[in-house]
Amino acid sequence: MNRPSTSASPVLRGRAVARFARLGDRLLRRVLSTLQFIGDASAIFVRGINPGNWRRTMCEEFNRFFFQAGIRAIPAVIVVALLVGMGLVVQVLYWLSLVGQEGSIGGFLVMMLVRQIAPVVTVLIVLGRSGSVLLDEVGQFKVDGQIRMLESLGIDPSDLIAVPRCFAMALATFMLTMIFLYVALWSGFIAASLAGLTVISLSEFVDGVLSNMTLGDNLLLLIKPLVTGFVVAYIAIWLGLRVEPSVLAVRQMFPRAFVYSILAVFAIGVAVSAVL
Repeated sequence: MNRPSTSASPVLRGRAVARFARLGDRLLRRVLSTLQFIGDASAIFVRGINPGNWRRTMCEEFNRFFFQAGIRAIPAVIVVALLVGMGLVVQVLYWLSLVGQEGSIGGFLVMMLVRQIAPVVTVLIVLGRSGSVLLDEVGQFKVDGQIRMLESLGIDPSDLIAVPRCFAMALATFMLTMIFLYVALWSGFIAASLAGLTVISLSEFVDGVLSNMTLGDNLLLLIKPLVTGFVVAYIAIWLGLRVEPSVLAVRQMFPRAFVYSILAVFAIGVAVSAVL
């Protein structure tokens, strides 16, 4: 009977050890990169909440990007909110009326629309419209050497680029979430009333929703859009500042930025919903 060569075993063990070493090294780099991202994002937040750090150029960048990410996104948010309202709210009113539970409409809408759908759908719209634009803008700054020029002039790129854009995206996401929520609620109720699918009055509908809104729900509506908007913006900036100086470098970052942003949106959503 042929026996396996004894010299093959050390070779196989060496290959296995090398694979585990590469895997551990890759995992360690991911962990360190994540910790560095959290630290840098926290530093940007601390700088932004200090009013003394806001110079005129930062305010101008904030206004410009808020207009691009927030004001110009209102039509898209309204259209999506109308579709969600006429789809979700009408269906909830219809099925609850069939079982005689229209008084439970507030609890259902708070659980589905207020806590989950409105914040998530809105930040996805913002991500699709402005996330790629922000990544391309910051990436071109890096490729064209404008980041190095700012540093040579003694200007911190974080103050001029990251702080105003992150806070503008956070505020825009919060504003658009509130617009989405109110448009979806009102359009759904009006559509259900016109179609004769519900017999509850406007005051009963509003009271049903507001009476089911707890302090945690109100805090969630404030915290989740602000945090997700801030993080999504900084992911684009973080990756844009790390592109290689080549023509296709920025384009190659788009898939990674999209995946990271989606993961961050759902991770933040789960964490905030679990706490509140």
